[in-house]
Amino acid sequence: MGLLTLKKTGAVLLGALLMGTVYQGGTAHALNYSNDVVPVLSSNAGTNGTASASSEEAGHEAWKAFDDNSSPESSWKAPASSSNQLIYQFNTKKVITQYTVQADTYDTSEAPKKWQLAGKIGKNWLVVDEQINQTHWKSGEQRTYTIANDTAYTAYALFISSNNGGGHVAVSELELYEFGDNTNLVPLSNAMTSSSGGASASANEDTAWKAFDHNTASDSYWQSDDDNFMDASLQYRFESPQVVKGYSITLANKATAPAFWTLVGSNDGQQWEEVLHDVKSSYRWEVGQKKVYEIDNTKAYKTYKLIFDRNSGPSTVAVSEFELF
Repeated sequence: MGLLTLKKTGAVLLGALLMGTVYQGGTAHALNYSNDVVPVLSSNAGTNGTASASSEEAGHEAWKAFDDNSSPESSWKAPASSSNQLIYQFNTKKVITQYTVQADTYDTSEAPKKWQLAGKIGKNWLVVDEQINQTHWKSGEQRTYTIANDTAYTAYALFISSNNGGGHVAVSELELYEFGDNTNLVPLSNAMTSSSGGASASANEDTAWKAFDHNTASDSYWQSDDDNFMDASLQYRFESPQVVKGYSITLANKATAPAFWTLVGSNDGQQWEEVLHDVKSSYRWEVGQKKVYEIDNTKAYKTYKLIFDRNSGPSTVAVSEFELF
């Protein structure tokens, strides 16, 4: 199955989320998620990938965890062991940020208790979520898990190391989700300032607006200067405070991709409070990728700033689009 690398903060799971400060003004909203990205299966072969498992009971093949059917006879089931795996291999890479596990409707003692969700790069599996004490399942209960993942993987697998005491381990349904479409709070801009706010940056400020022009063309991006890419910053000021629940960064090119950064907010442009802190080691970028982050923030800020601590190349950092949701 390849190497399974355990989760370590900042080393494997990219982007640590911190609680924002509570504020009574503004309207809090959550980010939207896609529908289940695994199609309804009637065999192990799907239209966008393939289901498999390390072990299967007859009549309870891997694909039955992806068939949108929660009846007792329609689940993946295998003899209980410390190394069961349920896998979906995609034809194209996916950034999964939420998943659900549904218990079997026949015997809840077969529901998984301890597992890791891992993504595959090459032959190796990197852990993106870990659950260690999932007990007291109800028949057919579905539980949802949100994960801070910004890496596109070719496959995802549940590595199940224990169940709730039964002779088998069973999963009625496993669903995988990406971030869906979210409304960008920054209006289309083609200049540094507009009636609804303004863009600015620590360097090359006259082109900061290009990170907010809703355009991902190869010539439309903001880039820091050669001498000062450490602690370079890019910000947007709203006309009135906004509660931001997430943001995205779209890659300009791999050589200038940001690697470490912090998102901060301010209402006076002088005092900055941490909203999302220490996104570390985000080196794995796909061409044209938009990385989306959900933040646990309920305070309205007028200005949001990205501060870049490190890039992926030798001299500058660049951003094609910076969106606030």
